[in-house]
Amino acid sequence: MRSIRAKITILNVIAISIALIVAAVIASVSIATFAHSSTEQTVELLCQTGKNNLNYYFKSVEQSANTVSTLIENDLEETIKDDDYANSFHEHMQYADDVFLEASENTNGVFSYYYRVDLSITDETGGRETGEKGFWYIANEKDGKTVFESHEVSALDESACPWFHKPKAEGKALWLLPYSTDNLDNVYVISYNVPVYRRIGENEKKFVGVVGIEISYHTLGDQIKNIKVLQNGYAFIVDKETGLIISHPFIDLYGKTEEERPITPPEFVKGLQRGDQHIVYKYEGVEKHCHILELSNGMCVVVTVPTSDINNVWFSMVIKIIIAALVLIAIFITVTVLFARRITKPLKDLTVAAEEIDKGNYNVKLDYKGKDEIGVLTSTVDRLIQNLGGYIADLNSLAYADALTDVRNKSAFDIVVREVQKRIDEKEEGLQFAIAIFDCDDLKTINDEFGHDKGNVYLRNASHLMCRVFQKSVIYRVGGDEFAIILTDDDFKRRETLKNQFLKKSAEICSFAKEAWEEIRVSVGIATYDPSIDKTVQDVIIHADHLMYANKRDRKKGK
Repeated sequence: MRSIRAKITILNVIAISIALIVAAVIASVSIATFAHSSTEQTVELLCQTGKNNLNYYFKSVEQSANTVSTLIENDLEETIKDDDYANSFHEHMQYADDVFLEASENTNGVFSYYYRVDLSITDETGGRETGEKGFWYIANEKDGKTVFESHEVSALDESACPWFHKPKAEGKALWLLPYSTDNLDNVYVISYNVPVYRRIGENEKKFVGVVGIEISYHTLGDQIKNIKVLQNGYAFIVDKETGLIISHPFIDLYGKTEEERPITPPEFVKGLQRGDQHIVYKYEGVEKHCHILELSNGMCVVVTVPTSDINNVWFSMVIKIIIAALVLIAIFITVTVLFARRITKPLKDLTVAAEEIDKGNYNVKLDYKGKDEIGVLTSTVDRLIQNLGGYIADLNSLAYADALTDVRNKSAFDIVVREVQKRIDEKEEGLQFAIAIFDCDDLKTINDEFGHDKGNVYLRNASHLMCRVFQKSVIYRVGGDEFAIILTDDDFKRRETLKNQFLKKSAEICSFAKEAWEEIRVSVGIATYDPSIDKTVQDVIIHADHLMYANKRDRKKGK
């Protein structure tokens, strides 16, 4: 028969070892999950920063070109004289030259700018030739300064000059997809082009030409070159339609044709064309995670980081946790063996305290102040007893949680409805809110055909998607298959966007689902509070309910 000391020693060794192993496993899993989530958030934030920087830059280029086109059109009105067309047009071109130079010098990163005159103006106007083709200036570095030098204008071949013919045909300012300038050693550029018109009658105007600004891929890269993620993460720019790399921090693209550029992985291109924002792909045998955002000119900025970098973040921490756990286990075993005799009385006191707590008596005080493991345990239990009242109060809040889906339940919804109704009754000025009603389609069918456990999976998946989309709002389960949200503030303003996002993600999940209960088919109705019509919150709920059923009918017809 083993002594109490031996039993306590064995029991504590086993219990402490299991507890530390479980804690280490949980901590490892939590750290790995947090590392992935934190890295994804960082990548997304940096991608958004790159997008903002590029769009701000594109906006500055647009403003410069638009300003120049406006000044040129105004000068056409004031300068051109029909009785001296050639000379007055020449005077106009000199003015345009000066205006464009000033604008380009005040715009960062301009590779070239041009004002190209239509052939109908160059060759003749009423039988009188102007001889003006326009001008084209290229940026060059001299003595550390950017100097724009005149370059011979190219022929207006339709296939080779989309920068001229496309804005002329569409009659509006636009960004062109990236193209190479063949007559400048295949420099890869993008351009913003604005058509220029001259008013020749009350309601008639004549196309005169195109003003445009070209930006090289070096300039684009400068906007995102400082984006770094972990050890090897970086940002680059691609064409959304083809996946063609436009700017890359580690690949020299200068003078390379499209055929000479690196081949973008097929899975990356497919995800890009689908509009995915997060893609996992392999490049040169290295698996990478990336976040993608579309830019205002149709291209995309990509922030990518190797999977190994993400794993390294948590792997070293997990190793440290495992080593720490092993060290602690060894220490606890040694301490338990050496001080087993001192454990008996503190354990008895803890047993008595546990019995008192079980009886509902929380006025228990533990006096053992030893500095060993039992002392730590005693102090922890003592603090636990003192704070137990607070914990019990916190548990009361769980009464308003739905046990199946972890969202708020009908009782919680009724409380919020009463609070909102009170604000309506008090005629609160500027009160804005909307109510969204969600109904999970075909729940009864799933329950009948596959069992209630599959129906529960269906409900939880639907509620989790609502929580992900409507992140700033509280989700309520108000019936077996019915959910509700009271939308305020930012979610109220974005209610239609969020609704469409929810429906889109639902459709995406359905397209990948293998089983009926893995799909998310939810009918949605969102009604906005109108103080001139709605007297109660229930009026808004009824309206939302009607819209939900209308959506359900439309969805069934769509089948």
